Amino acid sequence: MIFRNLGLSIALIAFSSFAMAGKIAVFNHEQAIMQTKHAESIVKELQAKPEYSSLMAQIESLRADLQGLAKEQETKGMTWSGERQAEHRKKIEYVQADMQLAAKKIQAEQNTVAKRLMEDMAPKLESAIKKIVDSEDIDVLLKVPAVYYVKPDLDITKKVAVELDKAK
Repeated sequence: MIFRNLGLSIALIAFSSFAMAGKIAVFNHEQAIMQTKHAESIVKELQAKPEYSSLMAQIESLRADLQGLAKEQETKGMTWSGERQAEHRKKIEYVQADMQLAAKKIQAEQNTVAKRLMEDMAPKLESAIKKIVDSEDIDVLLKVPAVYYVKPDLDITKKVAVELDKAK
C-alpha cells in the first residue's frame, strides 16, 4: 500500500512539473541543417562531381538492364531450358550485385557530405536554437523522434533552418 501511494505520488509530481513546464516545442536538427542554403549548395556540389554523376548514371543503366532482363524472362522464360533459366537468373544476380555496390558508394558519399555539414553547422545550430527558444519563450524542446504526435505549429525545425541561413 505504501509503495503504491509512493509510486502514485512520484507520478503526480513528475506529471505536474511537466504540465507546468509552459511552452513545449519539437525540433529535428538534421532536417533543419539539410533545409539550409549552405546544405543545398553542398549537395549540388556533390551532384556535380563526375564520380557521383557517373555512379548515378551507372545505377540508372543497371536499373534499365534489370527491367530488360525481367521483361525477357517474362516473355521468353517459358520456352527456356532449365540451364538457360539458371544462366538468366545468374545474370540478374550479377546486375543486382553491381547495382547494390554502386548504391553503397553513393550512400557513402552522401554520408560523408552529411557528416561534414553537421560538423560545420553544429556551432551555429546551438546559437540558432537558443535564439528561437528565447524569442518564443519555449520551456521544453524535444527531438522529433521522441514524440509520437505533435501539432505542426509546435515544430520549430523550419524556423531554425531560417535562422541558420541568417547566421553566415
